[in-house]
Amino acid sequence: MSGAPPNGVDDIWMSERDCTEGPNAPVTDADGDGTGDACDLAFDTPGTVGGTVPATLALTLGPAATFGAFTPGVEREYTASTTATVISTAADAALTVSEPGRLTNGAFSLSEPLRVEIAPAAWAGPVSNAAATITFRQHIGPTDPLRTGSYARTLTFTLSTTNP
Repeated sequence: MSGAPPNGVDDIWMSERDCTEGPNAPVTDADGDGTGDACDLAFDTPGTVGGTVPATLALTLGPAATFGAFTPGVEREYTASTTATVISTAADAALTVSEPGRLTNGAFSLSEPLRVEIAPAAWAGPVSNAAATITFRQHIGPTDPLRTGSYARTLTFTLSTTNP
């Protein structure tokens, strides 16, 4: 804006230099954008935006693990594995398994208990789609009696937190 003030009102008319805090300071600049309020074509007002995250503990197990065929009369440690996918919004989380016990085939049980290893089994903060490997180990001794058929055991996996 330059030239004479409209209608002869000097205290309303501002020159271009009045639009910044310069020679005619103080100039009000309510939105802090460096342009005085009288020359500001847009007045900026701060606002907020947000969202919420619900408490979530989710566990997805991969396909069932299988050892394949056990060979009678041969000492061997069989291994099998599957995966787990963990989602936790808690401050920590831990993945555990129920007592593995022994694989059974009807009324017959293997001589040695099933062993289960989970890696990683704990998280120190929130995670999304974190992968864990679950490894199963079964030792069969050379004199362990094996019954024809399938050996199996149902296990319960638990994802928990101590700091929700």
